[in-house]
Amino acid sequence: MNSSVKNYQNLNPKHRKIIFYALIGVLIFAIGTVGIGYTDNELILDNGQLEITGLYGEKMPVSDIQLIELTDKRPSLRNRINGFSMGNRKKGFFRTNSGENVKALINSHARPWILITKKSGGKIYFSSNGKSNKAIYQELKKTLPNNG
Repeated sequence: MNSSVKNYQNLNPKHRKIIFYALIGVLIFAIGTVGIGYTDNELILDNGQLEITGLYGEKMPVSDIQLIELTDKRPSLRNRINGFSMGNRKKGFFRTNSGENVKALINSHARPWILITKKSGGKIYFSSNGKSNKAIYQELKKTLPNNG
């Protein structure tokens, strides 16, 4: 028999319970983190602000946006600086192959992606999982004709 199994069996019941509940807590935390990462982000335009909901979302005044455009080319996201990346979901801050730091809120690989460029130079790559990126862009373009 494995020595670690023997050691576990030799623990008193109180220590076994503590280990069991700690493992359950870690499992719930891991499942919860993945669940939050898989929640879709949305773009909402309201009262002169563009809000991106969900994990790594933000609110920004429309006046801070330089350009909103559709792009078929998303840069290769070489390193995750801070964020969530699993399967086709990429959310957070990433470094591209060219060394540029960008924010990605990629909920699917559906093209084209929406690229939001801020006046400060920051870039946000966005894709929706539930709604067409083209449809979202058209809605934004109607409301923000000077930004796209």
